[in-house]
Amino acid sequence: MASILAKNLQQLGVRLTREVQVNAIFALLNKKQIEALQKRYFFYVWNEETDEVRWMTSFDTSQADIDGFVSAVKEVINLK
Repeated sequence: MASILAKNLQQLGVRLTREVQVNAIFALLNKKQIEALQKRYFFYVWNEETDEVRWMTSFDTSQADIDGFVSAVKEVINLK
């Protein structure tokens, strides 16, 4: 599911910072985008200096979960 999520995020123009391996996705957002997205989803800011975030999938992540998260990211990436 991480690969599917990564592909959908890249289609939105989200910059991934590392190759997707297993279930982790690392990406860059700005602070305003991170704050808005964290109001809806729990995730870590991996590197505070560069605004790199870490998103995780698991064995029970569904396509509906992916679709909902991608929709939320799409909303927040328009925040400057």
